[in-house]
Amino acid sequence: MLSLASLCRKVNVRILFEGIGFSVLGIVLYQFQTTILIFVIPLVVLFKRQPYRVGLLGILGTFLGILLVKLFRGGGIEGTLRENLLILDLTYPITFLLGVALTEGSYFPRLPPYGRIALITVVSGILGIPLIRYVMTDPVFEAYLKAQIEAMLRALVESNTAVDLGTMGTLRTSEILRLSKMIFANTYTLGYFLTFLFNWVVGSRIGLRSRGIYPVGSVVGTVQLPEKLIWGFLLGWFGVLLSLIRPLGWVSILFWNVALLSTVLYGMQGVEILRYFLRKLQRLRAVILFMIVLFLFIPGLNVLIMFGIPLLGVSELWIQYRRTVEERSEE
Repeated sequence: MLSLASLCRKVNVRILFEGIGFSVLGIVLYQFQTTILIFVIPLVVLFKRQPYRVGLLGILGTFLGILLVKLFRGGGIEGTLRENLLILDLTYPITFLLGVALTEGSYFPRLPPYGRIALITVVSGILGIPLIRYVMTDPVFEAYLKAQIEAMLRALVESNTAVDLGTMGTLRTSEILRLSKMIFANTYTLGYFLTFLFNWVVGSRIGLRSRGIYPVGSVVGTVQLPEKLIWGFLLGWFGVLLSLIRPLGWVSILFWNVALLSTVLYGMQGVEILRYFLRKLQRLRAVILFMIVLFLFIPGLNVLIMFGIPLLGVSELWIQYRRTVEERSEE
């Protein structure tokens, strides 16, 4: 009995230290600009290696660590702006940590991983509405961001030339500020989806390989989008086109987010179709891959690839490529 109790204690201590270690690693990665976008990879690895409750404790520890570091550092800003910036900064880790918890849980058993990530992205977009509104409309934050941009431009000018910014610098700052806010709002869900997808795929592969599991196919599952998604794709891009003709205000932000997210999803389906054909055409596989990579580096043709792959995914709504190839192979 003593040996069994001792073994249990050793196992619990190992799990505890592993959970703490991955949490600390996530906190450290979050502190640097070069690694902040991959700070949830260690937590995904933890979920793949340990039970779900251990992963939840790791998420809680990571969030508390990030919060304590932010409170300790401060940033030299006082008043309501400091509080608003703290909330602004915490929105990013909260949405990503929540995304990991929901993706790894059994809350959506019928959805494949890519479907769960897409659903969580929509939830993140809804939760991010107050954040987007604050970034777009708050005058205090706009003045703070403008000062940061001006300081950055001044540093660039002083390091290269002796040109005074003057009025041109002010106009440039205003334009950069406007474009930055517009890009942030229009690509909010796209940025979340791509960043989270990368973190989850890398973390999943590392976690599974550490357990001796080597997935043969894609860890996100076989991408087969529901037919109803085509309405989001069509309405989204129709709204984007309409917003380019006449201003639509806040509605245009919704159209851009829906259009870009649905396009990426159809792009994933297009890539899945290409992979399917490459598996079927073993003899021409190297040639096709070479041509695709070559087209990516040729101006004009790379744009064709960027638009063609999502449209290939869209076209499967009418042309069942994978089923057609299977039927032909059976014959």
